[in-house]
Amino acid sequence: MLKAKGIVKIYSTAAGENKVLDGLDFEGKKGQLCMITGKSGCGKSTFLNVLSCLDGFDGGYLEICGRDISSLNHRGICALRRSSIAFIFQGYNLISSLTAQQNVELGLKYKGVKRAERQRLAKGVLSQVGLGHRTDYLPGQLSGGQQQRVAIARAIVLSPKVLFCDEPTGNLDKESAQLVMNKIIELKNKGTLVIMITHDSTLLPLADRVLQLEKGKLEEIDK
Repeated sequence: MLKAKGIVKIYSTAAGENKVLDGLDFEGKKGQLCMITGKSGCGKSTFLNVLSCLDGFDGGYLEICGRDISSLNHRGICALRRSSIAFIFQGYNLISSLTAQQNVELGLKYKGVKRAERQRLAKGVLSQVGLGHRTDYLPGQLSGGQQQRVAIARAIVLSPKVLFCDEPTGNLDKESAQLVMNKIIELKNKGTLVIMITHDSTLLPLADRVLQLEKGKLEEIDK
């Protein structure tokens, strides 16, 4: 499903080069929930951005859903993201000028789903996350927990092959966090590979694998 071998990511700074990922290896399979832990500043977000093709890398090999990323141009990478990848961010990343339903529909629109079907699917997943009565609300009219529910609905509706999550429960109350995790696990049980960054040690028992990022490499650890 996803293979990374010898991934190197270097940032140039005023002080010189900073090798954030240093020969990193990772392999994730269909229907796995992989949680990534590590100290603040160790490169977890960089890891997620590289593996999700939001950012490039300076060395190594990355394959997603059987596609060698280095063989794809920008258009090919965008097409792969549209067809196979979804995201849940800690900061929600909703478009402020669009309603909850329109935010959920957006990914479907890019995939070429017709309007009536987009509307039906979006309303369905918003109901699943307890927001069937908030479909016409703008993000600014929703609480943080409700905004993250919209974000999970936006991911669910795409039925992604790979789901990347960056601290998806970090800003949420207990009830909202539980709902988000339940939906993530539902996706995993349907065959989605979930790669999730978290600082919350109470979530680790839910994972199939827990890996720690340190000094630019990943090490599998016991839960």
